[in-house]
Amino acid sequence: MITQVTHVPTLSSLSHLFQITYLYDVSKEAMRYSHQRVPGATKPRMAESVEELCNSSDVDLVLLATNHAFHASEAILALKANKHVFIEKPIALTLQDIDRIIAADKAAGGSKVFVGYMRRYAAAFVDAVKEVGSIEQIRYARVRDIIGPNSVFISQSATFPKTFNDYQQADTEALRQKTQDDMEQALQVELGLSPTKERKMMWDFLSMPGSHDLSAMREIMGMPTGVTGFSPCAMTGSPFWR
Repeated sequence: MITQVTHVPTLSSLSHLFQITYLYDVSKEAMRYSHQRVPGATKPRMAESVEELCNSSDVDLVLLATNHAFHASEAILALKANKHVFIEKPIALTLQDIDRIIAADKAAGGSKVFVGYMRRYAAAFVDAVKEVGSIEQIRYARVRDIIGPNSVFISQSATFPKTFNDYQQADTEALRQKTQDDMEQALQVELGLSPTKERKMMWDFLSMPGSHDLSAMREIMGMPTGVTGFSPCAMTGSPFWR
């Protein structure tokens, strides 16, 4: 979805700097749809696998806009092929996977990894960084994060995105299993917590939509020295944490 809404239109408008040479998606219909949306007579090739895309001599940088569960494995493939890598947020959902990416980045030498929090470069955000930076000392910060379904605002974006469901059973099962493994690794192994329903929901929320705000806080104020409070509340139809 982010490829349809943001990456293809933006990279196409910067055609004097970038050229989309390859596309790959486990949904062939989604790949064909994005392929049609790339303007110009020279269309990108449609790869049969991530490996084919990463190993192509026509690719200098691999942009990962796939499900976050596969970011680490795909980034490592790209780095082993000596490609630069742009990873859509979040970089990964476990410290283990992040460490794997860092190790592959170091082993690759000249290749670079960039994590895409694109709103950091918006003019309003840059102004906010300057404004908050003028405050002599920050002792307390509170975050209110209200995020609904993406479809509410994506449908208003005038990019006419489409969703598809032509997934192979093997791909669906691989995603389900990796997501389950990530949750157990993050909560049980790395944090020492039992994966209750509430914790799974919080982990999912904070690591994906909430990562925008966590990134914004780090950019504006730097790393916090501590967390003073966290309060989950129940709302009809959806979770609410205060």
